[in-house]
Amino acid sequence: MTTKWALVKTSPFHWLSESETREILSRMLTLHYNPGDRLELGREPGGWWVVEKGLMKVYTIAPDGSALTYAILGSGDSFGETTILTGHWLRATVEALEPTEVRYLSAEQFEALLKEHPDFALALLRILAERIRQSEERVFHVSRLKLGQRVAYALLGLAKTVGERTSEGIEIHLTHQEIADYVGASREAVSRTLSRWARKGWVTTSRKSIIIKDLRPLQQITEQLSSAA
Repeated sequence: MTTKWALVKTSPFHWLSESETREILSRMLTLHYNPGDRLELGREPGGWWVVEKGLMKVYTIAPDGSALTYAILGSGDSFGETTILTGHWLRATVEALEPTEVRYLSAEQFEALLKEHPDFALALLRILAERIRQSEERVFHVSRLKLGQRVAYALLGLAKTVGERTSEGIEIHLTHQEIADYVGASREAVSRTLSRWARKGWVTTSRKSIIIKDLRPLQQITEQLSSAA
C-alpha cells in the first residue's frame, strides 16, 4: 500500500515535452478563484481544469447532510476529464480553499486536443488508470482501517502532495473538518486523534492548519500495516 490514497496529483504534462505543454497551455483560459468560491460540476457546462497554484477540494453532500471529500487538488492536478469522456454529469462541488489559479479548456476544445495529440491522449489514460488504483486503495482504507490509521495515511499523503515545509515542520492548510471529510469520519473523532498526537509532539494544530512535526510515528503506523498486508 502507498500513502497517496485519494489524491489526484497526476498531471498529463508529466509525460509531455516542454513544447507540447506550452502549446496546450496557450489554448487554455486562466481563471482565478478566491477562498470559498465554488464550481458545481454537473450543473454547469463541462470542461477541463488544471490547477496552476493554490488548493481546492472536490466533494459531495450526502442525503444526511454529511460531506465526502473525493480529493484535494494542488498545483498540477486536473479535473473534469471523466465527465467529458463518459458523457455522464458527475455531481460534485469543487471549492477553493485558498487563492487559486486554474487553466480551463471547454469540452469541445478538450476533445479536439485528444484527437490532435496522441501523446496527450495516452497521458490521460495513465491518469485515469492511476485514479482507479487510488480509488480502490481508498475503499480499502475507509472500510477496513481504524480511524487513527486512516488519518496517518491521509496526513502522509497530503504532506507529500500539498504540504508546505516551514521551520516548525510540514504544514497542511486544512481544517479538522476538512480532514474528517477526507477520511470519512466525524470532526470530533478526528480532533481527538490529532489532540492525542499533539500531546505526543507529533503534530501541532490550529483552526485552519495542521503541522506535522515528526513524520516517523505516522510512517511507523503505515509500515506496520504494509507488513501485515
